[in-house]
Amino acid sequence: MAVGNSSAGIQITCKNSTVNEIRVRTELDFLIRKYNLKNYFFTDAVIINESADNPHSHPVLTLNTRHLGKEHILLSTFIHEQIHWYAVQHFHKIKLAIQELKIIYPIVPVGYPNGARDEFSSYLHIIINWLELDSLYQILEKIQYEEVVNFLQSDHYTWIYKIVISDYEIIKEKLDKYGIQLKTSKGGEERYE
Repeated sequence: MAVGNSSAGIQITCKNSTVNEIRVRTELDFLIRKYNLKNYFFTDAVIINESADNPHSHPVLTLNTRHLGKEHILLSTFIHEQIHWYAVQHFHKIKLAIQELKIIYPIVPVGYPNGARDEFSSYLHIIINWLELDSLYQILEKIQYEEVVNFLQSDHYTWIYKIVISDYEIIKEKLDKYGIQLKTSKGGEERYE
């Protein structure tokens, strides 16, 4: 395994040390430095594994090489998986917010491409994906943000991402109620959507 240390304090390991894994590690390290992502770190270990079917957060945050050369989508994936660690650390608050989301959305899709693997995970992803998009909104320029949002709405969790965008304020209110926030919104500006 090849290990690289980001200057930001994250250990990024390449599982098989393939050319593509090393390139993704280099891209991720660049993004971490470029966007000063320290406020979005909830675990400090990342594995790049070309043979991983999907990125996942546990037991170790693992990214595959699918988004090689698509830096803003790689950034989105990295932040998404980090937020899963945040959710574990704040699970009591997350469960309370999910109870309220169940009232607003009594039925959620389960399974690819619209929902997550089960009902609970679909509700959890309403929160995860909201925090992800809110984070990207803080970090990216409008055109970059829109590029990522357009990709996400047509790739996976499609219903969830569409709800997060259309019901941004409704979901924000529920998350604010339980103190589930990574950062504050851009001061008084209109949202991009």
